[in-house]
Amino acid sequence: MIIAEGRKHTDSKLIGIFKTLASTALLLTALSIACGSSDGGRAGAGIADISQVEANTRILDRDVTLSGDDLLSLGLKSGKKYDVTDLPGAVANRVFFWRVNDIPIQYEARFYESHASATELGPEPAEEGSGEGAILDADDAVYKEGVRDRRTVFDFRGTPRPRYGTYAIYANMVVLCEGRDDAEAWDRCTALIEALDNR
Repeated sequence: MIIAEGRKHTDSKLIGIFKTLASTALLLTALSIACGSSDGGRAGAGIADISQVEANTRILDRDVTLSGDDLLSLGLKSGKKYDVTDLPGAVANRVFFWRVNDIPIQYEARFYESHASATELGPEPAEEGSGEGAILDADDAVYKEGVRDRRTVFDFRGTPRPRYGTYAIYANMVVLCEGRDDAEAWDRCTALIEALDNR
């Protein structure tokens, strides 16, 4: 009888210890998952410095005036320069190449006099050149410079598709970012935005 009561007491202590250990293990696992996934698994790309409003609107007001040299200083490689005569308010437009997560990515960066000018005049031609509804035929495009470079082939069928999945406005720059869809392209935009914020 005494032995049975002692065993019950020991068993209840062990069960209590086991419950405590199990709870601690679950808590540590949850914390590990939360911390490990905060950057979406991307090396060198994140939106830690981008507010929710900026991420939603994709308009980032920064107290700087950028030029192509600023992108070159980050390690981007320069490509074609486009005529901006028919791109209202723009002072320059260039293609750049960069590696994001070891993948070569193309950007089209359009520079304006100011952030106000970029936000007022930049969205309409940027929408024409990016996203699912991008105009890929020079006959239909308002801004015809570089239309052929704004299309690519992502699949085996060989059907031309928009090269740039989306765009962002950062300071006085409107940048079109390469990607199969909006999410992938925005990921590439945020990589550039983070690099500019952290320089």
